[in-house]
Amino acid sequence: MNKRKCHFKGCEEIGEYRAPSSPKDLGKYIWFCLKHIKEYNKKWNYFSDMTADEIEAFIENDIIGHRKTKQIGSNDTSYFEKISKISERMFQGMNNLENSLVHPSYYSSKYLNALATLGIDNKESSLNEIKSKFKKIVKELHPDTVGNNEKNKEKLTKVLEAYKTIKEQYDNNRKSYAK
Repeated sequence: MNKRKCHFKGCEEIGEYRAPSSPKDLGKYIWFCLKHIKEYNKKWNYFSDMTADEIEAFIENDIIGHRKTKQIGSNDTSYFEKISKISERMFQGMNNLENSLVHPSYYSSKYLNALATLGIDNKESSLNEIKSKFKKIVKELHPDTVGNNEKNKEKLTKVLEAYKTIKEQYDNNRKSYAK
């Protein structure tokens, strides 16, 4: 059984309840009886010795669990240059695919919905037009440019899925005409 004495001056009760000794030393504890732990907790103020700037910094870091993070665009190459390189690789070799090779029966509803997601009405848009529209939308919705917004995150996910669908359609068309 716990034989600690309550930390409150003059109290002879057993200290069964622990509390941090100070905001600066959260790993060091003092022990109280039930009556005095309640009093201690009512008076406890983690931010008492902090400036307004320190409190604001704490709150901002609390959002990410006080973990160190890196911005996506903090390296030599910007995030959007990386996206551009990735999309170029995804569409590599498809730039020469003639729109006339795509027979209307090859337009699946999934493909047409993907075009609509990107805001493209013309199902015979060139690959370069599609890529250009895709890059523009990604820049408009990405958290690095507009902040962390759940609605934009959902839209960005749909745009990325649409882009993948369009890429798959172009791949399939290219394969079927290569035979």
